Amino acid sequence: MGEEGKKVKDTEELREVFKTLREEVPGLLKEIVNPLKELMGTSLTEEQAREKARAIAVFYKELVSSGMREEVALDLVKSQFISPAEIIKSVLGRAPQGERKEESK
Repeated sequence: MGEEGKKVKDTEELREVFKTLREEVPGLLKEIVNPLKELMGTSLTEEQAREKARAIAVFYKELVSSGMREEVALDLVKSQFISPAEIIKSVLGRAPQGERKEESK
């Protein structure tokens, strides 16, 4: 195959790659963004927020009414109902220690 034929073939392959990207990337982004929205709690309705708050309050009250000290119950509630933002910070902040030290230099 001559140089011109190789360029044509490369161009066709590149077109196929871009076509695939145009077709696949939007769906992939939706598959990533929608769960992230749910995780971040940005898609909570007012009623869902109330229900979540009630669940947290009931959990805390049950712990205290069963004899647990308020401070211990509060710590347990905090550990069980972690903020979605904290989860993301935790996941994104898990770079190996060596990489973190090198980045800060």
